[in-house]
Amino acid sequence: MTFEPVRPRSRRRRLAPLGGGVAAFVAAVAIAGGIAARGTDPAPDRVGADRAADRSLGQATGTATAAGVVVDGADIALGQVPLDVTVEPSWTLLNTSDRPVVLGQPHAEVLAGCCPGPLELGTTTLAPGELTGLVFPLQMHPGMDGPHDFTVHVPVSTGTRTEVLTLAVSGDFRD
Repeated sequence: MTFEPVRPRSRRRRLAPLGGGVAAFVAAVAIAGGIAARGTDPAPDRVGADRAADRSLGQATGTATAAGVVVDGADIALGQVPLDVTVEPSWTLLNTSDRPVVLGQPHAEVLAGCCPGPLELGTTTLAPGELTGLVFPLQMHPGMDGPHDFTVHVPVSTGTRTEVLTLAVSGDFRD
């Protein structure tokens, strides 16, 4: 996980997708038998093992799978997040299956709090061994403070069946 400060409207902290950093990324690649080609990320600088070293805010744990797509660090606990600061929890979705998959439109379910930001998904078709990023920018203002808990659902289709990949983000937004 990585967070990177930026100024007022752009004051951002970025959260890298891999709970175990470079080691988790290497393990995911080994599981997939190597990455044949890299998918297109919504913003390539948002997703990458190079950002895993800065763990100043939050923690990603657990693994989620659906139809051969694997996400390490599926559950992101942001901890306390300052108001008026954008954080960008993100995940890397890796196709570990032996056939292409199609990712449907992700959506956020609000379990506590309010106001989920937009979900930004990279490429929607993943060949075997291919990966893409999913970014979930969040920013809360005064009056929106307190605990927030979101479940993110991503449909994953193999052509013959569709499964739902379930990810999670929680945080306590306050000054």
